[in-house]
Amino acid sequence: MTAETLLAGLARVEIVASIAILLVLLLRPLALRRLGASVAYWLWLAVPIAVVAGSLPARERIVPLESRAVIAPAPETNVIESVAATATPAPAPVVAPPSLSLPALADTLVAVWLLVAVALLARSIVTTRRLAADPSVGPALVGVLKPKLVLPADFEARFDAQERALILAHESVHRASGHTVVNALVEVARCASWFNPLAHLAAFRLRTDQELACDAAVIAARPAQRRAYAQALLKTQLAPAFLRLGCTWTSRSAKRMAERIEMIARAPLGRRGKLAGAAAIAAIGAALGYAAWAQQPERVVIERPSPVWTPSAQAPAGTLAHALEAQRHDYFIDLAKKGDIDIVFFGTTETEMWWWENRGRAVWNRELAPRKGANFGSQGTHPESLLWRMQNGELDGYEAKLVVLQLPYGPGGGRIADPFDASREPEFLAGWSAVLAEIRARQPQAKILLLAPVPRGIAPLTTRVEWKEAADANDAVIAKLVDNETVYYANFGERFFLPDGSYNREYWNTPGGVGVGMQPATFEVWAEELAPWIERFVG
Repeated sequence: MTAETLLAGLARVEIVASIAILLVLLLRPLALRRLGASVAYWLWLAVPIAVVAGSLPARERIVPLESRAVIAPAPETNVIESVAATATPAPAPVVAPPSLSLPALADTLVAVWLLVAVALLARSIVTTRRLAADPSVGPALVGVLKPKLVLPADFEARFDAQERALILAHESVHRASGHTVVNALVEVARCASWFNPLAHLAAFRLRTDQELACDAAVIAARPAQRRAYAQALLKTQLAPAFLRLGCTWTSRSAKRMAERIEMIARAPLGRRGKLAGAAAIAAIGAALGYAAWAQQPERVVIERPSPVWTPSAQAPAGTLAHALEAQRHDYFIDLAKKGDIDIVFFGTTETEMWWWENRGRAVWNRELAPRKGANFGSQGTHPESLLWRMQNGELDGYEAKLVVLQLPYGPGGGRIADPFDASREPEFLAGWSAVLAEIRARQPQAKILLLAPVPRGIAPLTTRVEWKEAADANDAVIAKLVDNETVYYANFGERFFLPDGSYNREYWNTPGGVGVGMQPATFEVWAEELAPWIERFVG
């Protein structure tokens, strides 16, 4: 789970909880007057019911695959034209690549949230232990799972035998009802929601209603001892501090004590009233829960096709570039069948080099293999061949979180530094739109990261100025494939040039220290640039 996902979930929980708290606070006075303290206390169940219901999976709407992309073109039909005709239209241009400042901010906010929440909970624990050692505190139950009864030093002298029995009965109701566990859960929720003032108010009101409900339970069993119970309350000193983890007989203010004395004078709730209260709580909880769940936007679920494991020998003539790409396809579908892939790479020779010894293999083993990466890059990859490979096994058998697609030297010509060729733009967009539609259909849960080609350090154009002119033109075309919601784009070609604008031969040389073409240093840069994206979408 990414920090952004966590913050979004937290915000959703707080909104649902706040609405439920406001409703309970609105209904609470009516419940106290008409149905009694026990019903008012149990009314707080509506808050966790709403939160849980609002976190349940939303309704699903199944979208057939055919509405997103064509699976297979008709015989003797151009693959690109057939698929592009029904593919999802390209979104409006987004020239600037996405900023990665948002994930960094999300990480900071999550760290601050956790730090404050843990600090508040730690303070509650320390404060509870300190109060438990104070001889003036009590009567109270201190602790959570095995609460300890704490009595003030003057307990025997201040209260007579009947009053002591009533106080102990009150604490026994707390223990039997599991109120110490309830209060601990409420305190954890309050600390986690430290930024929400309604959470603090709800925690205080719930504890107040809990005491009133406990009073009502004791009086219901001993109706003739109301006067003695009220006298015991009047003899009680106001609480010097709030006991966060536990239950206490004492009241926090004279107003709360007066409210308790007023409530114990009321007649206990009869069986019919209890049934009415239970029905009201069930109805309110169900209504809140359904409302919290129903207001979620429905989840669109793409109906994925059954896996098609077609060997390269069955590929239509001319679909795959050469025997090497065919061999790679057979290996890739075997790899896909094993599953357990979070990140999958597609691309041409440069992508394939991730697995070459003395090129990218060491970086791959260190950075990407532990993240459940799989490399489906192959020499000879072009949109038609990649589309067939994806439709015939390379996108089946696993559910990736991130699909990395390195684009070839497309609209600009044969190489990234070649002059921009506007006449190739329609062909380029049609081909890669079809590929993106297939990825979206077969891996609907995945994010897609398009990568610009790696600048080649080969004549005729190798300076930064010359590369930048062609790269900017290419970026403007590629941006038409990007929506920054599912499909993203990154171009880190700037990393391949020295401060004086010349090409850095450590990245691409002719000949290189380990052969012609890309050098190991290139893959170090590649891994560094991919790291924020992987952290953002894979976690």
